[in-house]
Amino acid sequence: MKFRPVCIIAILIGLFTCCTPSAEKKAKAIIEKSIIAHGGGETWKSLNSFSLEKESWLFLENGEVETHSVQNLEFRHQPFFEAKITWKKDSLVHKVIFDGVKTRYWMGENEIQNEGFLDSKKKDIDAAYYVLTKPFDLFEQTKKLEYQGVHKLEDGREVETVQVIDGDPNDPAVDIWWYYFDKESFQIIGYKVKTSDHFSMVYNLDWDNSTGLLFPKKRESYRVDSLGNHFYLRAKYDFRNYSKE
Repeated sequence: MKFRPVCIIAILIGLFTCCTPSAEKKAKAIIEKSIIAHGGGETWKSLNSFSLEKESWLFLENGEVETHSVQNLEFRHQPFFEAKITWKKDSLVHKVIFDGVKTRYWMGENEIQNEGFLDSKKKDIDAAYYVLTKPFDLFEQTKKLEYQGVHKLEDGREVETVQVIDGDPNDPAVDIWWYYFDKESFQIIGYKVKTSDHFSMVYNLDWDNSTGLLFPKKRESYRVDSLGNHFYLRAKYDFRNYSKE
């Protein structure tokens, strides 16, 4: 049987496609290695709850401190998600609690019951949790994963890049994340995120492994352009006193 050249080319293309991992499969393979590097999926699943103290500094473009805060954060996974964040401002203790169903907020002894305000505080809880749980929850079904090759960060480091879209990619309100993994250890070096009106680049500067998992210990966040070029230091974060159940 003789094969026409066109048929041979089609067969070769088919074989190449079958043998080449898709961008999603490559992304999943990197994330699997990263989960192991950060303590392992089974260790994460066995974590019923964890707590920590978070100190934050937000900076203006001229380098002046805009705000400074120290918060205590508590998160519970089992039997359902619960969270509590407390901090002090102007001599008053602020407390926001999500009990698995409802969000409640106290300013001193006064409970705030404005629904719009409570919705915004639930988003604050979700955001605080979201940036602490990577890479362990990157396989959730709502997340769209795509390997985007090796990129060079501003400091010259080359990293494996995975894009993560958590929601409808056609929705302009949906955030887009790019996670940067060390090419050898597969720890998360940092991430870039596109929100509705700007890009941020966050670097993991140090890790805490007191719980058996790698949680962030120090981070810096920069306002950047779409290519990751730095504009200015926007925030610094210290995470400490981790404990687990």
